[in-house]
This record gives sequence, structure tokens and C-alpha cells, in this order.
Amino acid sequence: MYTFYRKVDEVNMIKLTNSKTGGGHLLNNAFTLIELLAVIIILAIVALIATPIILDVVEDARISAGKSEAQMILGGINNYCATEDVKYQMDNSYTKICTTDMDVDDVPTMVNLGNATIDKIVYNGSKLTELIIESNNHKFTLCASGQFAMDDEKCPRDPNSLITKLLAQYSEDNTTGLVKDSTNENLYYYKGTNEQVANNFLWYGGHQWRVLEFDTSANTLTLITQQPLTVIASTNTVWENEEAYNNSYINQWLNDYFWNSLDSGIQATVQDSIFNIGIYGETSEEQNVSEITTTKKVGLLDVEQYKRAGDGTTGQDSFLDIKDNFWLGNRYSSSDVRYVHYNGNLDSNSPGYAYGVRAVIKISDLTITGGNGTLTSNYQVANKSTNTDNVQVGEYINVPYSGNDNACGSDNVCTFRVVSKDEDCIKVVLNGLLPTGSKYGSSATISTSHTIYTPLNTFVEGISDTYRYTGNKKFYIGDYPGRANYKDVQDETLESSIGLPTVGEMFSGNDIDMAYPTDGAKIFVDVNTIENPTASTSYWTMNIDGSYYVRFVSNAGGLSIISPVDTSGVRAVIYLKSGTSAITFTGGEGTPNSPYVLQ
Repeated sequence: MYTFYRKVDEVNMIKLTNSKTGGGHLLNNAFTLIELLAVIIILAIVALIATPIILDVVEDARISAGKSEAQMILGGINNYCATEDVKYQMDNSYTKICTTDMDVDDVPTMVNLGNATIDKIVYNGSKLTELIIESNNHKFTLCASGQFAMDDEKCPRDPNSLITKLLAQYSEDNTTGLVKDSTNENLYYYKGTNEQVANNFLWYGGHQWRVLEFDTSANTLTLITQQPLTVIASTNTVWENEEAYNNSYINQWLNDYFWNSLDSGIQATVQDSIFNIGIYGETSEEQNVSEITTTKKVGLLDVEQYKRAGDGTTGQDSFLDIKDNFWLGNRYSSSDVRYVHYNGNLDSNSPGYAYGVRAVIKISDLTITGGNGTLTSNYQVANKSTNTDNVQVGEYINVPYSGNDNACGSDNVCTFRVVSKDEDCIKVVLNGLLPTGSKYGSSATISTSHTIYTPLNTFVEGISDTYRYTGNKKFYIGDYPGRANYKDVQDETLESSIGLPTVGEMFSGNDIDMAYPTDGAKIFVDVNTIENPTASTSYWTMNIDGSYYVRFVSNAGGLSIISPVDTSGVRAVIYLKSGTSAITFTGGEGTPNSPYVLQ
């Protein structure tokens, strides 16, 4: 019995098994709808998970390829320019395209761009300072580090950039020194006295600047020259609109004479700025009469900027108050222009008066290579000159002196500042005065036989022919009456190897800061850098005013008139060899505290 039932069970099992394979039986091998839906859902989930990963991998590959392409283009441009520079050194007639005039259309001749395009390129001196490349649907911007930031990414801040160094001075608790603008979280500016604002000095392009403000988003800094660069009348007729301002003497001086004195590498970093040139009267109604602006490379400080540096009402005793008369960019009325009085107060006067000129510019952020930002150790960048041929206007040079009149102190070295450059020489002005004052002469019409030439000729004999350009050059001795253009003095000349500053020239004002009041207290320069700082509180220029008076620079930073038989300080101007006879510098930084040393 046991065996029988067992066989029956086996038969039944066989039947049950066979029913799975036959048509019309109880079971079959197809997926049910539920099983299909489950499979589809699983596949969809896998696709949802895998697709972004795949897309990310593809996009990462595109970005990596774009970055590699950008680096290859950068390397190609640098290699091309380096080779081009060698060719130029071997043959000066070779025409370079790696200059400040380089544009995006020049790049395809230098390197294969592939599928990339160049949005912007700026070549400054011997270095690319700006480069933006479009590649693989992304924008790559060259950073100071040499790497690229992609699209809206910000370049990592260079630890040696000027803005980075200045930001270290900021604290949220600051009420003076470096403070943040209340309406713009990216804007920082300086406020307070020279004791409270002591480390915003920058030596750049042959000039000592103070940082007014900087923008961390745009990576720009606004600067003002610490010293007056010249002293002139601002205009003939007070400007009432932008066109009239553009035609003013002071705008022409800033954006023509001064601008062209700057090295091309410096010019490349200067950006267009909007300057306030509107009216600024005593009452709020007068202040809002006319809001006029102009967009320029170089401009003037305005009333609000000056007040902001102080207590908001006046800038007196702030770091912008240099105890000198200097022009502002605002007019006061149809007959007067705003200026800062030597006592630090805001004032206004006829544009016929001649006051100091302090340039204001906006530049891109810089990489700092030295200094701590103080008066005697300005922040510096690595742009030293090597000889008198490539020296920059404004830089300082020490020249050996063999005279026995102690004109340049016990070290027998005279410090000069570069005024302008010629094809075979550079014009330099003594950074100070001769040890004693002198009468101008018996009349206002200057000649080499005048009294003033006695100390000048004695002085120039102490400068060796090894360094001095011994030929004669033109000195402008024309008339400079009130409301005159600084160019008017060029209608009459005197040929000589030595002379005095000319009205409108660079450093023809109170840039050496003759003490005012006359207690020897210096305001904006290091007294140790000035030759004979207490010899006089004024000095002669080469120019007259009418038939009876001579123009001289006063201790308050203005240009005044005096009889030629009176006594004033003597500031010598000579020429040094340059061009094919250029003199090599063997040391120094070109700054007032470290002038270049001649070979």
C-alpha cells in the first residue's frame, strides 16, 4: 500500500509539472502586469539615479577640457610674446603686437584657438593682466594667480594684493581709519587724521598716492596724489556744464599733460571714473542747483569726498588736509571755484588764482612687493627702472655733487626728481632748495646774466659731466597773468643748461612742502628726503606776471607775485644724460626714501 500511494503521488506530480508547459493548462510562463510594472519602476529609478551622474561626468569633462584649453591658450600667448620680445631686442625695427594696444583680433595670429574665442585681452608691459576665454559653453577669466575662474566664480584673493593688505586694517568697530560704506557692503573708505589713517600710502608710477577707497567686488582702488603736482589757474571762465569743464585748463593738464607723463604700463591699469564737477554752494538749495558729472581717466577730489574723510561736515585735519591750497572739482558759483584752504577749511575763489593740483584716479588691484603703507615705507609694486632712459616721470635719483657750497648736505649727494623725458636727456628738479635764497634780478625779464643765475651756475658746476647733459635746452619764460592757461608761458624761451621750474610743469608747486606755518613742521612729506628744507618758505619760477613782477611758489601752495629785487628760494632744474648715453642705476627703488643710485 505504501508503494502504491507513492506512485500515485509521483504521477500526480508529473501531471502537475507538465501542466506548466502545455497550452490551456492551469499555469504558464508569462510575466504578470504587476511584475512588468515593478520592472519598469525599477528601471526608471535606476535611470533617475544614473542620468545626473552621467550628465555630471560629461559636464565635468567639458569643464576640464575648457580649463585645459584656456591654459594652453594662455601658455601659447605667453610663449609667443616672449619670443617676440627676444626678436625686438635683436632688431628694434621689429613690430610687436604684444603691447598695450593688443586686442582680441591679434590672438589668432599667436596661438591656435580651436573652438575657443577670446572675449577680452589686456597686455600690460610684459605681462597679461586680463584675459577672458569662452570655451565649451563656459567663460574662463584669468586670475592674478595664473589660474582661471569659471563663469561667475570669483578669483581667490591674492594674499599680496593691495586690497587684501588694506582689508587687514578693517574692523566692524572702526569709526576712523578704514570704515565700510553704509550703503554698499563692497565699498571701504578711509576717514580720520594722519594719526588715524597712517598706512594707506602707495608708491606707484612715480608718485606717492593715498588710497581714498576701494571696491572688493570690482577689485578697484581710488587714489589721490599725496603731494600737489603743479600749481595753475583752474580755468578762464567757471564751468557750468561738462563741455566747459572739458575745456578748462585744469582738465587739460590732468588728462593731457599729466596723463601722457605716466608710463604706458601704469596707464593700462587706470579705469574711467565718474567725477562730480557740479555746483556746491553754502545752502542745500544751492548744492542741488546743478548736478554735473564727467567721465575721465583723471579728475579732482570733490567736496563730499573731502568732507567724508573728516567728520562729514569738514575735512579739516583729516588725512586729506595737507595744509596747502589745492583745487577741488566743484564750482561754487558762476564766478568762483571750490578749493581747500591751507588751514584745511573749504573755500572758494576766482579761477584766476593759481592753486595746487592733486590728481585722482581709479586703478585695478595691484600685487604689492614691498613696504608697509606708511609715509616712509609706501606700499610698492615691482616696476623698478634700470637706467635714465626708462626711468619714470616722478621717480627720484641721487646724483653725486662736488661743489663746496654744501648745497646737498654732508653726503655730497643731490636728490632730484624727474620732470619730463626727452630723446637724449631727462629733465630733473632738485628735491629741495639751494642753501640760501637769492634775488631774481634787477628786472622781471630773465636772462642768463641775471642775479638768479649766479647761484645756479655755481651749483651746476658741482654736477659732473659724467651725468649731466651739457648742452643747452629750452626753458619757458613766458608771462603768466591771472586766468592764463599754463601753456601760455611757452611763447618765450631761454636756452640754458640750468634753470628754474616753469609754471605748469610737473613738480612746479609745493611738492617739497615748504613749511607753513614757518615753524619747520612738515605735513605731507618726509623732511629727511628734502634738500635744505628750511632754507626758504617760497621759491622762484622762470615766469613773470606783467612787466614788474615774477611768479613764485608760496609756502601755502599757491602761485603768487613778487618784485624781482626781493629774495626767495632757489630750486634748480637741470638735465641728465639719457637715450644712447643713458646712465645705469646700480641701486635704489626710485622713491623719496630710496632714490636710484647712478653708476
